[in-house]
Amino acid sequence: MREFDTNGLRLAEFQGKVFEASYDYCECSTAIFMRRFLHSSLLETLDKNKSSFLSLDPIEGIESINQQFGPSKYGKIKRNKDSLFWVGFLYRYMAYTRNVTTNFLMKTFEYEKLFELYYSYHTQDMEWCVRSLLEIYGYDENIFDPNYRLREVMRMKMQLVRSN
Repeated sequence: MREFDTNGLRLAEFQGKVFEASYDYCECSTAIFMRRFLHSSLLETLDKNKSSFLSLDPIEGIESINQQFGPSKYGKIKRNKDSLFWVGFLYRYMAYTRNVTTNFLMKTFEYEKLFELYYSYHTQDMEWCVRSLLEIYGYDENIFDPNYRLREVMRMKMQLVRSN
């Protein structure tokens, strides 16, 4: 696990502010924004975990996503700004400290569930939130270890081979 240092804090705040800015600067729903963000070049840059690669202006982040995919007015439901910030911050915190991709995190911990947990979790320490999410989903810290996940897949395949 990597220490959450000033670089990690800058990145987490930036990602949180991009999510928050999506409320005002994206005409699409939160679900559409999340899908676009997940496939954006901005996310590729963020997953390098180096704040020097970014301007750290959330509006520029939104504009880069809109340039990449074009403007969209699809969807109507938007989450509130505070929960958007918190979810963005939490994803980057986990990506940074556990050295995993945001894509992996968004598949493992669905953003809709995180929005549901916002009111109970947003005042808690980030590590407490991560431990609680792991407990809710029935995982342990090993889920963040790519070697562990590979061993689990191989173990399951071997069990299938033996059973046939």
